[in-house]
Amino acid sequence: MQKGVSVVICTYNGRRLLDETLTHLVKQEFSCPFEIILVDNASTDGTKVYVDTWWTEKGIPQIAFSSYSQPIPGKAYAQNMGYEKAAYEYLLVCDDDNWMAKNYIQDSFDIMESDSMIGALGGWCKAAFEDQEPAWWNNYSSYFAVSVQGKASGDISRKKGCLYGAGMVIRKSHWIQLNDLGFEAQLTCRKGDSLSSGGDTEYSYVLRLMGYKIWFDDRLFFIHYMTQGRMSLEYLSRLRKAMSESNFIVMPYLETLTNGLETRNSLIKKALKKLKEHGFSQLNNILLGTYEEKEKAKEFFRLQRQLLLDYKEYQKVRESIDHWLNK
Repeated sequence: MQKGVSVVICTYNGRRLLDETLTHLVKQEFSCPFEIILVDNASTDGTKVYVDTWWTEKGIPQIAFSSYSQPIPGKAYAQNMGYEKAAYEYLLVCDDDNWMAKNYIQDSFDIMESDSMIGALGGWCKAAFEDQEPAWWNNYSSYFAVSVQGKASGDISRKKGCLYGAGMVIRKSHWIQLNDLGFEAQLTCRKGDSLSSGGDTEYSYVLRLMGYKIWFDDRLFFIHYMTQGRMSLEYLSRLRKAMSESNFIVMPYLETLTNGLETRNSLIKKALKKLKEHGFSQLNNILLGTYEEKEKAKEFFRLQRQLLLDYKEYQKVRESIDHWLNK
């Protein structure tokens, strides 16, 4: 695989966001081979035409650029198309609202080159707001993938254990290997305006099962632009719901990593025990609690419902893991 960085931007109706995102990429300081691949994921706002015109007018010859249309909704489908088209080994996930610091590309290349056992690499970010910063922001910024992912640069496989997708760097050779093994992601990330999520966490756990490191480096910094439409507690509640639902799907990955094995009966017993110990207090929180108490109570009951009723889904994920991992 040719060494270099392929920046993959997947976007749904991201036209109004992409000027700043592309401007930051064009201003990168780099010596490694570097390309930008944009995948329009069923947009209805003319995103692809806008970006193609933008690149004709403002792009630079030192960076190769290409754009594609993926009509199947779902970020995972768009990403897979971008990965397939990529010319280089290092695949950098740049969301359409990520503004990369000027050395992000070169530092990513250098870090990945320094250790062949790094499976996924991530950095950190701060938020820029379309309107005013909400009063509640500091308490909940991590739900929006705005956080520092490690206390110090290095291996976080047994600490945080996973990375958020924004700014993440992976290897195309690993992606090809997983496809050859028959790996199928159980979480397809967001579809259009939906808030399904978790594909980045799932892929982190997959790489750990393959024996690779999950790595954080504080040299990798970007700005995550927060549009006003997302800055509400109602949106945050929807986001937390999507995340808690995806956590159940990735549970079997964690259990495989720790050699744990749950049966239908053990999941039911676990749920009944939690309901007996905390069910009344959590119900009281839903009725009378603060916003945070209500949200945690919802997550509590959501998980117990999944443990009691969704064993077939849990078993499906376990079988999927066994299918490719045993090869």
